[in-house]
Amino acid sequence: METAPSAPRLTLSGTVAIAATVTLILGGLALLSPSLLASGLCGALLILAARLLAARHLRGFTVERELPRRARAGESFPMELMLRPGPAFPGGVHVHITDSLAPILNAREFSPDPSRRITWKVTGLTHRRGPLVPRPWMITSTWPLGLFLTEARGLPRDLQPLLVHPRPWLPPALEHRLEELSLEAAERPFETPDPLSEFRLLREFRNGDAVRGIHWPTSLRTGRLQVAETERPRPKPNRYGILLHSHETPGSVVTPESFELVLRIATGLLLRFQRDEIPLIFSQAPFPPVSLKGRSDFSRQLDSLAHSRRQPLRGLQFLENKAGKDPFEECDEVFVIGDSPLEHWEEAAHRCFSCCTCLDPGTLTSRSRPGLRTIARHSP
Repeated sequence: METAPSAPRLTLSGTVAIAATVTLILGGLALLSPSLLASGLCGALLILAARLLAARHLRGFTVERELPRRARAGESFPMELMLRPGPAFPGGVHVHITDSLAPILNAREFSPDPSRRITWKVTGLTHRRGPLVPRPWMITSTWPLGLFLTEARGLPRDLQPLLVHPRPWLPPALEHRLEELSLEAAERPFETPDPLSEFRLLREFRNGDAVRGIHWPTSLRTGRLQVAETERPRPKPNRYGILLHSHETPGSVVTPESFELVLRIATGLLLRFQRDEIPLIFSQAPFPPVSLKGRSDFSRQLDSLAHSRRQPLRGLQFLENKAGKDPFEECDEVFVIGDSPLEHWEEAAHRCFSCCTCLDPGTLTSRSRPGLRTIARHSP
């Protein structure tokens, strides 16, 4: 987006030049000196010409940015910044550019070529989750004589929108709990694959192979016996659940930072389960639960967390009153995360879920690294 520059402001050199010009003019009038008066008038014309040139040389500047589609709050990401000078910009002029998304460019001096576009590959950084809100860029210049400072501001044109996810974070206590669950899963009984299920590959029949493993359609086409191999027995897969809520009690104080921390923890869990390919039931009360199985499901849920807004709940109906079949019943563990004090809703969570881990970010008071109170309880 191009914009008109602001009115030029005097620099220190400009103030001195105007003072000297006024002195020459007044001295020429007082002393009736044509030379002093002519020098003062020439200086005034020079200052006026410098102001006119300074007011128009930044007109027509445009800034475009090529951003990734996804990024994380507080983490750097690659981006391209493309700047095109306007038609009135002269060559060999040094200017300074400032962009809030690319701090490395702040106040950097450069001399753009008016005949072509300049492209920089830089590192961007933002600390707010959600859709990126464009902020104005600024270009400053003291051309032509350093007498005036001219600023041009405008909103950049992004070639594609950027969605900023919450920065993932798993507290040490929660990571320890996840390791315990992984060890428990490794000791679970094996499940035998269904011989009639989808097979992984075909191979030729060998001595000792079961006849029921022969894949007859392929064998008839090739004229040789082919055996369909299914997956080997493996431990039964984990099934986890995540429930986010913003339960409030009268008189309680909940800060926005608590909700942002809940989103960071939920993002860390989603990325962990996505990496381990663990199916998940996810819900942010009061919205209904959704099933996450594939990478696309997890990606959509991460996008949803980036847009998430706090939904305050006055009661515990989202835990106590459940109509129909509860999708969390099939979960081996449910992570219940709230941004309010744990003692207000912990007992209701354990009555609702047979195996759950309750997390309360309200106790994050450590100065060096936040700590987290994690309570895991298995109901009889």
